[in-house]
Amino acid sequence: MRLTINPAFFLVFLVFPLTVFSQDKYNLDFDDFNPKEQKMPTGWFKWGYFKGLTGETIDKENTVGKVVSDKNGTFGCITYSIPANYVGDTIVLSGKIKYENVKGYVGLLMRIDGNSKKKSLAFKSMQNQKIRGTSDWKEYSIKLPFPANAKTIYVGGILGKKGVAWFDDFKVSIDGKDIQELEESKRLTLENYNSSELELALSKASRKLDFSSEETLRNSLDPLIEKIGDKKIVAIGESTHGTSEFYQLREIITKRLVIEKGYSLVVLENPYDDIEILNKDLDKTPLDSLMRKHLFSIYQTQEMKSFLQWYKANKSQYNIKFKGCDDSFWVFYELIKENIDSINDKVLKKLLEELKSNIAKSATDDLKKAYKVNNSIYNNILEIENHLETTKKITESIKEILFNGKNTYINYVNIKNQKPFQSRDEIMADRISFLAKNSDSKIIVWAHNAHISNEIITDNEIGIMGRNLKKEFKKDYYTIGLTTLKGNYSYMDEKFINGDHIYNEKLKTESLQPVDSLFWEKKLSQNGN
Repeated sequence: MRLTINPAFFLVFLVFPLTVFSQDKYNLDFDDFNPKEQKMPTGWFKWGYFKGLTGETIDKENTVGKVVSDKNGTFGCITYSIPANYVGDTIVLSGKIKYENVKGYVGLLMRIDGNSKKKSLAFKSMQNQKIRGTSDWKEYSIKLPFPANAKTIYVGGILGKKGVAWFDDFKVSIDGKDIQELEESKRLTLENYNSSELELALSKASRKLDFSSEETLRNSLDPLIEKIGDKKIVAIGESTHGTSEFYQLREIITKRLVIEKGYSLVVLENPYDDIEILNKDLDKTPLDSLMRKHLFSIYQTQEMKSFLQWYKANKSQYNIKFKGCDDSFWVFYELIKENIDSINDKVLKKLLEELKSNIAKSATDDLKKAYKVNNSIYNNILEIENHLETTKKITESIKEILFNGKNTYINYVNIKNQKPFQSRDEIMADRISFLAKNSDSKIIVWAHNAHISNEIITDNEIGIMGRNLKKEFKKDYYTIGLTTLKGNYSYMDEKFINGDHIYNEKLKTESLQPVDSLFWEKKLSQNGN
């Protein structure tokens, strides 16, 4: 697959937010309400199906929001909208709730939207806490990461099924500061910038990459290599998986970081266990066979084979390791058995048999049974780990395998214990963090731009990996995004690339379509040409 791209640029520039001052107060206490002229307090509106949403004046100085269930729907939410013109990391909604005869649930709700109307950036509801029955006023709170690209903050009080609920004294805080007192920071877009000034800034802050030969490309990367050479983790992204030029760039950057800057661990967005098996068989099995069996379909390309050939030939000389950071339910038992089989221990043998039996039982369509069995698998892993530690037979490599096994099954435990579900991004971040903290190695990560991003991009999920690593390692985490404006890209029809262990999906190709919207890619292209 080939992709024709304009010369790319690496740019660094600072944009300072335009601060504006506002005296407006949001009506989060519901008190701006005229019952003769309004059904609901000023600014509040309805989500859901219940008709009985209104304000109720308790005394002359206090109005509350009220939601009453009816037979025509499943829930009602009294909702307020706030422009997201603020900067911060964490947003908290708190509020008081009183409720009577609630049969379903009652609680707070917060949703944060970006410019796209299709998906929210972040969402949290107290629905899963199943607060029900009758209670006098109590204060509750919920918390979310505050996305940098947020456009609108929605807060609300929600009631499900049957009952009556009252809400009062809502408070929204960003990084511990009340939003009523925060200064607004107007969000700027490309359209806000003076075109000539922006082009001048891009010209000063960018450098052309010369693709005419591998040598010229290698030489034009010199400033980047010097800039990132001392970082603990360098993540190299891609805007489309499997696309040729992105992998050529990745391979060149990776080789230089290994040879010149002492990086010795490459981590791929691919099942951890599969990469471990690939490493084990690297010297005795043809690469084509290993790739088909252990790499996601998006990586079954000539460019990936080129890197693996280089890795195979140079791993001893440069002491390089190759690992994965994604889930694998398929070859975990095979991997752990091989690593502890040589330990002569009857208890350990019995624990392995129990693990094997539970993994076999986990292949069921019965959801309730699957949750129970997968919880048992997690406990099996803990028992093996505890026994090895108690008998002092555990090694660093076994610790790593067991850690990845626990991460694979952690969400079954979270569901059982009513804890928040960990996203794929969070789990990949945990695996990379484990490798970074338990090794002196400097690490190179290969993953999609959306995963390595320093900010959450969408659904309170995509981008958490990069966000978490940036928070933990700060300046020692450095990201390189690879993107393009023209040419062809590769893709596959299957949405969930880790949905099974048969990596035979066909990579397809499609042309990038021209768009009228103003993107950074357009500005970079104009500057380059």
